[in-house]
Amino acid sequence: MGSIVSLAAGRPSRSYKIVLLFERRDDGGLRAWSEQVPGFVLSHRDVDSVLADVQPALEGSLTAQLGEPIITTPLSDIRMDLEACSVLGPVKQGIPDQVEYAALRA
Repeated sequence: MGSIVSLAAGRPSRSYKIVLLFERRDDGGLRAWSEQVPGFVLSHRDVDSVLADVQPALEGSLTAQLGEPIITTPLSDIRMDLEACSVLGPVKQGIPDQVEYAALRA
């Protein structure tokens, strides 16, 4: 995985885009990670648990790594994307490859 410093040279810019990747687990659960944020991985059998934890975990990881408060905002509705791909419906066929987040210094 890359280093968080690669997001910006030296001091981080005022805002940037973070891409989260999603993968279906063999047990029907969901795994989320970002190649841009070292150590950021969420995984649970319960999809709702992963979805509920994504934003606070991402903010915590970025805040710890950058040394200043960071807030994030999803650039799309993750739940809607997962429902559109039938992940949260009765027929589970696929999940979005990625979801983008905007990250700003708080």
